[in-house]
Amino acid sequence: MVDGELTLVIFDFDGTLCDSATTIIRQMRRACTDIGVPAPAAEMVRANIGLGVEHVAHLYTNNDAEKSVQLAARYRSLSAEEYLSGDAPLDPLYDGAREVLETLSEAGYLVGITTNKGRAGLTSLLQRHNLVSLLDVTVTPNEVAPKPAADMALEAMRLVGVEKSHCVLVGDTLTDSGCARNAGIGFIGVSWGYNKPEILRKDGAVAVLTDFAELPDIISTHLTG
Repeated sequence: MVDGELTLVIFDFDGTLCDSATTIIRQMRRACTDIGVPAPAAEMVRANIGLGVEHVAHLYTNNDAEKSVQLAARYRSLSAEEYLSGDAPLDPLYDGAREVLETLSEAGYLVGITTNKGRAGLTSLLQRHNLVSLLDVTVTPNEVAPKPAADMALEAMRLVGVEKSHCVLVGDTLTDSGCARNAGIGFIGVSWGYNKPEILRKDGAVAVLTDFAELPDIISTHLTG
């Protein structure tokens, strides 16, 4: 906490807390096949994780308006079906993810997630990784406009009653840095996600983590400096 006031640390999910690339790639490629468009290369899907389903749907359908709507709908449906099934994929957390959430919570910070992942997939993974009790707020595209719009960060702050000067966003892509900038809050990057550290630094990251253990000190410095 800073000056006795509530402080919120918002995390992205895919590529920041959870390495879900394998599942996302498989689901997106299958969704493309299901609606009759060529499946993009796995490397392309991975590079575009975090951009939002509507955005990548236009990319993968060559801006075909009708097909892009179909692809976005099919991807969401397929993802929800899988994550709500009895054989749901359990995408792994990155090293130190659980520990940093515990450390921040114990130190008195509010902790949240804003993600372009659908609510069904997020809830499934949070429950099965036993992270729900460590979180004070979660926001998905099921509730508000996806990142890089400011809406998710602003909604998270509104729900827990925190001012912009007492909030930072931690993420791995330009989508996250854009959301932070649009919301008027600080951004901290991570080096292990789906965009390279130098890209995040150029887009305004106050720091780029190489290990989650670095985060508490960086947050304290950023919010008090």
